[in-house]
Amino acid sequence: MQLTDSFRAMDTAIDVFVEAAAPRFDLPLSIRLLFERQEARYSRFRAESLVSRLNAGEAVVDAELARVVGMALEAHAFTGGLFNPMVLPALRAAGYDRTFAEVAHGAPRAQPVLDPREAIEIEGERVRLRAGGLDLGGIVKGWTVDLAVELAVPEVEGVLVNAGGDLRAEGNEPGLDGWQVEVDRPGGGVAWGGVVRGAVATSTVLRRRWQTAAGPAHHLVDPRTGLPAESGIAQATAWAPLTWVAECWAKAVVVGGAEAAELARAAGVAVLGLDAEAGVVVDTMTP
Repeated sequence: MQLTDSFRAMDTAIDVFVEAAAPRFDLPLSIRLLFERQEARYSRFRAESLVSRLNAGEAVVDAELARVVGMALEAHAFTGGLFNPMVLPALRAAGYDRTFAEVAHGAPRAQPVLDPREAIEIEGERVRLRAGGLDLGGIVKGWTVDLAVELAVPEVEGVLVNAGGDLRAEGNEPGLDGWQVEVDRPGGGVAWGGVVRGAVATSTVLRRRWQTAAGPAHHLVDPRTGLPAESGIAQATAWAPLTWVAECWAKAVVVGGAEAAELARAAGVAVLGLDAEAGVVVDTMTP
């Protein structure tokens, strides 16, 4: 029996697939509530969220917040600084200062991005920003996919949770040793397809994109320039055991291009990077 659910949270579509003979509780509902809880706690667009409280200068004591901020610092380290959670002022300067449906259309302005090791203070469960603004949207989305899958695993034969292209699959769907997954190609068609267990995350500058007086802008900021990234890679997909790790690497490859893909390969993470016309720029999936 396959239980499914589809809903929106974190400004993206969430799809849940569960293979289970007789689960002991309503997994799709539990997963939906988990995403809603995480959005309420970590969205920079919610004035009462933990992230908004941090950005307002408050020191927040919360074990889960300290955990995910620590994960963001870890991702900054393993991507060589290409993933940086302190991009919020640069996002606002680029025009992304509200939900994407309401995004402003002004020309991007370069905004320095702080080093998170200097801007963030963690002492046990207490988190404080010394300066700047924090955006945990992508890493929280990937982490929530991981939490949802880990919630389901003890109860089911297989589970796949997909949050707008950031997904994790464990166990099996019928007739396969894993789950069949396809990655869309820019402009239509399939960029990659195969059977997977673990996480697959895709990041792209071809969505959440808007036109400005100075040309197109998008939501992926290069922390080295403080402007929307221009690496030559318009879409990157990364494969890793955990979704939050794959999500951070996919974003880093879009920001850093082929050099970032080599960093990912050295870390044991396979990537596929495409340009805006769906041409392959880098492919470390193929031996």
